[in-house]
Amino acid sequence: MPIGKAFLVLVCVALTLSGCATSSWQDVGGAKLSADERTLTVDLLFGAPEGSAKLCERVTDTELNESPSQVVIGILVEKDCPRQWPWEEPVYSNLVGYRHPVTFTLKRSLAGRTVINNTDGQRVRIYPEESKSR
Repeated sequence: MPIGKAFLVLVCVALTLSGCATSSWQDVGGAKLSADERTLTVDLLFGAPEGSAKLCERVTDTELNESPSQVVIGILVEKDCPRQWPWEEPVYSNLVGYRHPVTFTLKRSLAGRTVINNTDGQRVRIYPEESKSR
């Protein structure tokens, strides 16, 4: 086998065995709204792979589109978690979750506008931000 073909095969095998990072827009079911109605906060829960404290998920992009009647939000997450084999699901620790808040700053207060999830067009449930005076 020529050296060029052998190198190409080796690279393909290495990529297959290591798994590749995948990105996807997250479903957003709920968000906290600040008292001034200008900030939405979505709490994502990331897991670390077994035996590691290093997170293998990260936010790579967000979407915020405002109109007079609605606000569309989206969060793109890249997952680069190790896999035992390329066809298996990533291995996460089920015992530990790491909160990752994602904030969206609105141009004007929400003022009754509907918040929509960019993945499926469904309404996002809005919760008032908890008071810090406890």
